[in-house]
Amino acid sequence: MTDAIIELVHVWKIFGEGEASTVAVRDVNMAIDAGEFVSIVGTSGSGKSTLMNQIGILDMPTRGDVYIGGYKVSDMNENERARVRREVLGFIFQQFNLISTFTVLENVEIPMVLQEMDRDERRARAKEILESLELGHRLNYYPGQLSGGQQQRVAIARALVNDPDIILADEPTGNLDTKSGDMVFNILGDLHDRGKTIVVITHDQNLAGRTERSIRLLDGEIA
Repeated sequence: MTDAIIELVHVWKIFGEGEASTVAVRDVNMAIDAGEFVSIVGTSGSGKSTLMNQIGILDMPTRGDVYIGGYKVSDMNENERARVRREVLGFIFQQFNLISTFTVLENVEIPMVLQEMDRDERRARAKEILESLELGHRLNYYPGQLSGGQQQRVAIARALVNDPDIILADEPTGNLDTKSGDMVFNILGDLHDRGKTIVVITHDQNLAGRTERSIRLLDGEIA
C-alpha cells in the first residue's frame, strides 16, 4: 500500500527482444498525490504516451510496479483492471476517439452502458454533463457535425460521466486551435479545483506551465 493515488516503482517498458528491442520507458519512479494537477512533458519519442499507457492500465510494464489508489496493478486480474479503468480513471485523447455513427449523447452514454446503468438514468446524466460543457444544443448531432473543440468537449464529458477520481489527458489540445485549446485546458483546471487528480501529457511548454508540477521525460527517463 502507498499514500499516493498514482505511483510507479522502477517501471520499464521494452518493445521487441534482443538487438531489435527498444526501451520506451526506463526505470521510472514517480508518485502523484490525490488532487494534484501534473503535466508529463517531452518531445515526440520521449516515452510520455507510453508512460501514460502504464498509468492508465492500457498496457503492462515489462518490469516494475504500478499502483493506482494504493493497489498494485499486477495483483489484479483483468476484470479488476477493467473495473479500475471504468470507475477510477477517465481518459481524454488527442484524436477524441468518438464513434462517428453515434450521436453526441450516445457517445457520452457509452461508459454508463458498460456499467449497465438504467437507460433513463444514464441519459439524464449524459445530458447534464453535456449541458455543463455548453453542448446542450448539440445532443443529437454527430461528431462529424462538430468543430474540433466541440468534439474534445464531448470526449471530456464521456470521461466524466462515471465520476472518476483521476483524469488522464493525452495531448488534449494537440488538434485544437488556440482558443479551443484554452477552453479545454480551463475545463481541466476547473476539474482540478473540484478535487480531481489531473495528469496531462503535452509537448507544449506553455500549457505545462499552467499545471502545478511538471515531470519531464527524455529518452524514456525522468530528466
